[in-house]
Amino acid sequence: MKPRDELTLDEIRRFFQRSNRFVWIDVTGGEVSLRKDFPAICEAIITNCRDLLLLHFPTNGYLTDKIVQYTREITRMGLEKLIITVSTDGDEAMNDRIRGVDGGWRRQMETFRRLRELPGVHVVLGMTLSAANVDHFPQAFAAAQREVPGLGYRDFHVNIVHESEHYLGNTDLRLRAQVAPEALVRATDAVARLRGLGWSPVDYLERAYLKRVPRYLETGRTPMRCHALRASCFIDSWGHVYPCTIYDRKLGSLRETEDRQPARIGVRPRAHLARRRDGEGAARDLGLPMPSVLDALRGIPEHFGQPRPTLGAVPCGRTGPGRAG
Repeated sequence: MKPRDELTLDEIRRFFQRSNRFVWIDVTGGEVSLRKDFPAICEAIITNCRDLLLLHFPTNGYLTDKIVQYTREITRMGLEKLIITVSTDGDEAMNDRIRGVDGGWRRQMETFRRLRELPGVHVVLGMTLSAANVDHFPQAFAAAQREVPGLGYRDFHVNIVHESEHYLGNTDLRLRAQVAPEALVRATDAVARLRGLGWSPVDYLERAYLKRVPRYLETGRTPMRCHALRASCFIDSWGHVYPCTIYDRKLGSLRETEDRQPARIGVRPRAHLARRRDGEGAARDLGLPMPSVLDALRGIPEHFGQPRPTLGAVPCGRTGPGRAG
């Protein structure tokens, strides 16, 4: 069902005209290509955010022609770096069973191949490890490699299953409880060894994320200091502002704030208040989303590691419980 009353294109434009110091923006969903104005949303971001180093968005890969068309338009806008994640859950049989879409994997592979042909686009396959596919990465990689000759392990982004009420809408499914922590540790360790060392910022983040999964699963706490709201925030498709994609404390709304700047909503004071009130318990519930590894950026070249804002924005509705692209 199509979400109602999402931020309009004009509202998104006004927001980025006034809040334009972001260096890394994730535009997520749902499926971003379902919005006909998606290229215009990206244009609003790129035109206004002069310091933008990275724009990323995920896709389920089903609407191949539309995704490729939109991506072509976006690459002409002169952005620094564009990364696209095509989501997949395994080989053809596993993926289509989990997603319930016959022929879905074939469309995902076709989308991935065609996006790889576009200049100026860094495209990866994204796989979330859950109870259904926790040991399935070798089969998933082998199947994709047969379809895409030259595919390497670093062309995959792998993360563990996360739960979020306000972002993924999947907390009632209790997906984390269904998979043994030991299985997730074993799987992510194997992926890390297969990826090997890489020295790009993306490789650094992937390595930092995979390295910290065991500690997070053992303690139930994020293995690094949380910088939500200091260095990042999450804004949903209705303009509600949250610290991140995991912590569900709603801080305010862009529509209720005249100048539409997250900092004006009381982001920083409320963040400090939340940390003082919840203490260590706050971090326990935050999980280990990939954006939390932003702090690891401090270890790579300075222009990538400045504590400037990043943003997770959701201009499109959810495709279903637990799905984000």
